[in-house]
Amino acid sequence: MLRPSIVRAAIAVAFAFLLVHALRSGCDHDEVEHLHAAWLVSQGQVPFVDFVHVHHPTIFYLLAPLARALAPSPRALVFAARTVDLLLLALALLAFRATAARTTEDRRADWAPLLLLGCFFFARNSMEVRNDPWMSALVIVAVWCWLRYLGEGGARWAALAGFAIGCATVFSQKTLPFAGLIGIGTIVAVARDRSRWARTARGAALVAGAAAVPILAMVIAIHRAGYWSEFAFWNYAVTRNLYLQNAPSNLGASLFATIGVSMAEAPVLWAAGLAGIALAMVRPRLETTIPAVVVIGALAALLPSRMPWNHYLLLVQVFLALLAVPVVDLVLQSVRWRAAAATLLLLMVVKTAVLSTFYTEIPDGPKVQRAALAATGPEDRVAMPPPYHPIFRKDAFFFWVVPGLLIPSYLDLCARARCPSGLVAADARAWDQSPPVTVFAPPDEPLWIPRGWDEHRSEYVATSTPGLWLRRGSPAHANSNSP
Repeated sequence: MLRPSIVRAAIAVAFAFLLVHALRSGCDHDEVEHLHAAWLVSQGQVPFVDFVHVHHPTIFYLLAPLARALAPSPRALVFAARTVDLLLLALALLAFRATAARTTEDRRADWAPLLLLGCFFFARNSMEVRNDPWMSALVIVAVWCWLRYLGEGGARWAALAGFAIGCATVFSQKTLPFAGLIGIGTIVAVARDRSRWARTARGAALVAGAAAVPILAMVIAIHRAGYWSEFAFWNYAVTRNLYLQNAPSNLGASLFATIGVSMAEAPVLWAAGLAGIALAMVRPRLETTIPAVVVIGALAALLPSRMPWNHYLLLVQVFLALLAVPVVDLVLQSVRWRAAAATLLLLMVVKTAVLSTFYTEIPDGPKVQRAALAATGPEDRVAMPPPYHPIFRKDAFFFWVVPGLLIPSYLDLCARARCPSGLVAADARAWDQSPPVTVFAPPDEPLWIPRGWDEHRSEYVATSTPGLWLRRGSPAHANSNSP
């Protein structure tokens, strides 16, 4: 049932339905946030100086030509960017299969990608337009190269592992804890085998040296662009304060709830992965000890987070799948359970196809985007949070993303340390100097509403699109039927 032709067909079906999903599904908050940042960069704006963001800007510059070419069509841009991520996912699954094969008895695991493609949240998060898919793919490549070096030697594999980790860091600062956990897992794995110590130490030095190359290139590029201090402030000081200390308590985010939902959606992955941790303890080997340490360490590291969103489990699911492969392989070798296990793997892919067809994020988002684009011109400014932002309009305010989260964190930090000053005051002046033509104020998301909206609400009229307001006296208002 899992001969190569059937597995290839199942993978092709999964990708075909993910392409359908990429075309029809609404956008996650982060997707519009990253795509709008890419368009702003294409218009000459500077991240962290002209607009707020708390992610490494690499993807903004990569997507800027695409954003410029496909303006002003949000749907075309979203589909094109998601297609790029799906190509990246295909390459990542090739590296994952090569890594997974090292954990099986016959060194074959053609079916292993089905474990990940059968997890809709993994597939969806790998397709969404944000830094994480790039980071995840590069970390998968790094683990493949690193395990190959530890098992077979070859300095080039350690260097490639380091370069991949460095590139992943260029995309996201979330790479750093995973890199540390891979290092700890390696120490645990080779601790009892002194014959590996010298090779591991040499490899670690090569990893560090190769990783430094892309990271240093990013640092130099940002320094030359003139916004290093702002980059460090928003990506590290604000992020640490926001996610670990100063997030509001009314977000409703819980790591246990997030894990529970993930387990309910992909029970085979989690059950086999957790069983794989136990198997790794009983039969320790490089290929399973390192993933076991990463999974346990990553889940423990997420415990203090005030916002443990689902996409934070993206790489955790990859390492869970590596742990699940030898467990599923044992079941597939059993004559009694082989057919049931194979059927279950294929049904997981069917589930992904079904969810790809019917599930959508923020179904009203595209409608609001179209209404905002129709009501504004290329030079008009807006105050609209993701995922409703029309992407191809500049913002009236610096704090355009989630003002209710970022402004308190910013003010809290400014009270205790140096920070880029005057930004909240500048946003207050913008209501009079360059006010937004449209404002989107979702009643169910008060953290997204721009600061000062209550004081200026009377200057706007409601439109036929719920939550969307139009400034009185603007050309769009004059041409509308609004009172």
